[in-house]
Amino acid sequence: MEDRGILTERDREILAEEPNNDRQYQIKNRIKYRIENVEKDLDIIYDQDPKLAEEIRKRIGESTEQNHLKTVLDDIQNEIADLRMEVADNN
Repeated sequence: MEDRGILTERDREILAEEPNNDRQYQIKNRIKYRIENVEKDLDIIYDQDPKLAEEIRKRIGESTEQNHLKTVLDDIQNEIADLRMEVADNN
């Protein structure tokens, strides 16, 4: 069995594949609670192994930044596609 992160496998399914699922609100509230617990865990880890805690923080930050950049890039690509369609329609 694989360890999980903040989301359970079912949470992932609901958030990614079932956007109109009524449980999304409940899942998002649990995520907020879990994030608070992750912060507490990092404090404990930091007391025992500061380098490990910093590595965790670094990876979370890099992952978040990469996801943000991917979203921005996807938005730009969609805008370009829309503009191309407009130009094609006007010609």
